[in-house]
Amino acid sequence: MNRQTSDVPSDFEQLVRDHGGRIRRIARRFAENGAVDDLVQDILMRLWRSFTGFRGDSKVESWIYRIALNAAMTHVTDTVKARDLHAAVSAQSAATEGVPGGASAANILSDFLSRLGDVDASILMMYMDGLTAKEMSAVLGITGNAINVRINRMRQKFTDAYVE
Repeated sequence: MNRQTSDVPSDFEQLVRDHGGRIRRIARRFAENGAVDDLVQDILMRLWRSFTGFRGDSKVESWIYRIALNAAMTHVTDTVKARDLHAAVSAQSAATEGVPGGASAANILSDFLSRLGDVDASILMMYMDGLTAKEMSAVLGITGNAINVRINRMRQKFTDAYVE
């Protein structure tokens, strides 16, 4: 992406339009309802700060995931540090409640994502967005083979939990 300095605002605005849904999905996965907008803003600020340095060596989606997941991990760490033990136990029990019968596909996916660890949830979101194992490996720092194994295990876990 070769850009003139004057093109950065319009290019960045287009990037946000094209990938805003992906950014919001990541924020919803890692932030509680009241903090989603704050995490989205943090991700956007980090993307803005590093936008001019993006050389296009990887796909834009990989670059967005790397920045968004780093912001999300920082957010999660800060949230855990700020929360007392009682609140953490309450949040965990709320996240493990079952999906009511007749739930929509979006609710089932949301429930499944909430049951995954952070790394597996990140892999699943990137997989659903069409990133390859190699691209995910560059974002997460784990081997492509390990990513493929995790994807297969998630498929089986999903089948066991949601397919009759």
